[in-house]
Amino acid sequence: MKSPSRSKLLRAVAGCLLVQLCVGILYLWSVFKQASINHFGWENGAVNLVASYMLLSFCLGGLVGGILQDRVGSKPICVSGVALFGTGILASSFLPATAPIALFYFTYCLCAGMGTGFAYGAVLSCIQKWFPHRRGFATGLAVSAFGLSTVVFSPVISAMLSRMSLPMTLRTLAIIFLVIGLGACTQISLPGQDYIDSLNLPAAKTSGVTSIPLREAICTLPFFLLFLGPFFYNCTYNMLSPMIKCLGMERGLTESAAVLCVSMTGLTNAAGRLLMSTLSDKLGRIKTLAILCITTLTCGLLLIFVGNSAYFAVVLIAAFAFGGQAAINPATVTDFFGPKYSATNYGVIMMSVGLSSVVFNAVSNKLYAATGTYAATFIMGAVTAVLALATFLVIGRLSKKQKQTV
Repeated sequence: MKSPSRSKLLRAVAGCLLVQLCVGILYLWSVFKQASINHFGWENGAVNLVASYMLLSFCLGGLVGGILQDRVGSKPICVSGVALFGTGILASSFLPATAPIALFYFTYCLCAGMGTGFAYGAVLSCIQKWFPHRRGFATGLAVSAFGLSTVVFSPVISAMLSRMSLPMTLRTLAIIFLVIGLGACTQISLPGQDYIDSLNLPAAKTSGVTSIPLREAICTLPFFLLFLGPFFYNCTYNMLSPMIKCLGMERGLTESAAVLCVSMTGLTNAAGRLLMSTLSDKLGRIKTLAILCITTLTCGLLLIFVGNSAYFAVVLIAAFAFGGQAAINPATVTDFFGPKYSATNYGVIMMSVGLSSVVFNAVSNKLYAATGTYAATFIMGAVTAVLALATFLVIGRLSKKQKQTV
């Protein structure tokens, strides 16, 4: 017979993973992109920025939700996030075909994006508290479900768009996500002290380091570097993500193969999140991040010229590396600044991912307009991977001085 704590753990984890699966369509904009151009008549450059603005709003939601979560707990924030996410998608489905893209930026990017950030941050904080002794694994488990959303919904959405209009597709998805997501939220809870005590862990494992609030953490050099590292690292995949399908077709893939590529990025993204975060528990955060930086650097250089099946493979590897880093970052922040204020501290650092997307995608659009190719874009991605590697190595040196295992 399962203990009450064990049963509560399973329900909480299942609820968290279902929420992540619902809100994970953040990285599916490349599937919606052409349909939105056809329906609304928007320009390609403006449509490319949808993914960037949604990602920025996602990070803003992580920050605001994290601050609120430290006061009211994970469950209310997760419920609010799922509701805001679903409402934003639903509102997008009712926009008229003549609507300016600014309205879509508000409903789809700002509302749905912030809702995603609320839910994502709440789930991460909750699941880390259930696994204080295996933070890397816990984070990887949560964010791998987020990545798997692409695998599950890419072919589904592609099939829906072939049979119904973009508004009806968005409306149907919004209703499904609201029903499943809000239902999953009812199962989310935090562990009691009896469960923590039952793990029989040393104090260092349950707390890591003294918990440092944002007002103190933000004044330290490690915090600045932990913000800067993801800003540089995420450049390559943030630029690649909205163009995977279209660029794949330019590089020789059929439309069905390009859609499959988008779908498979969810699988490798999720695999990277789970495997590399678990590896980081054993190998160390910085060593694992260094491996991922070198992988991203290689992918950036290859994406300058590869086509056909090679393009397919490189995109999947880039997604794997992107997912791995995304899963390790929350655990690294907790290692440095403790678990108590992790939602707020990571919420601020997560803003770097959104800023990276907006800044580098805007630069990418300018480079493409000037050159007519994406070669300069991926050269920039390779350079930023080197800058990220240097930043993470400095963080590693600082952790040794502080006698932390990072």
